[in-house]
Amino acid sequence: MLERSTRSRASATGRSPRAPRRLSREARHEQLVAAAMPVVAERGYAGFSLDDVAAGADVTRNLLYHYFPRGRADVALAVAEAAGHQLTDEWITDESIPLAERLIANNGRMIEHAMEPSVAWRLYRQARSSTDPELRETMDRFVEGVIAAISLNHLGTERPPPLARAALKGYLAFFGAVLDEARAASTPPERILPILNETLAAAMRSATS
Repeated sequence: MLERSTRSRASATGRSPRAPRRLSREARHEQLVAAAMPVVAERGYAGFSLDDVAAGADVTRNLLYHYFPRGRADVALAVAEAAGHQLTDEWITDESIPLAERLIANNGRMIEHAMEPSVAWRLYRQARSSTDPELRETMDRFVEGVIAAISLNHLGTERPPPLARAALKGYLAFFGAVLDEARAASTPPERILPILNETLAAAMRSATS
């Protein structure tokens, strides 16, 4: 009925019905990455196939190669990049917000990702343990970004001294392992947050004293 009505209006005005607007290349790429993320998270970076991704996105393999020329390798890097952004882009460093509130918000959001676990969290953890150097390098950039953000919050600089940087890197490794173990043990999130907050505070005190 709606289609006939649209055609009638088009006839009355002498215009053809409007074709659906085509997505820009960037928007289409984002759409394909979003469709690929749960596929890769489920099957793993080493286990997914382009056929899996094509089926999940309801497109052909040929179209995937148009956006990801190296095939699986480019898809893997794209989903790792997207996961990194989802996890870290909203990290709060606004000095107008009390430090304690920033800490609770930042750690609390990561706990939510880990306890679900979200697709982004699963992709992050898989990339961190991958033997693929490109994949690890991609995720390492986001880890470095979080180190800079935590340092800015606690030390007032995005470039922590070597000892503090080492402490933060160790803290983030501890952070991920604790959250994965807590999820496996069904530990309530409210019991995890104080541990993470206190561990970070202790690490910063020791590294800067």
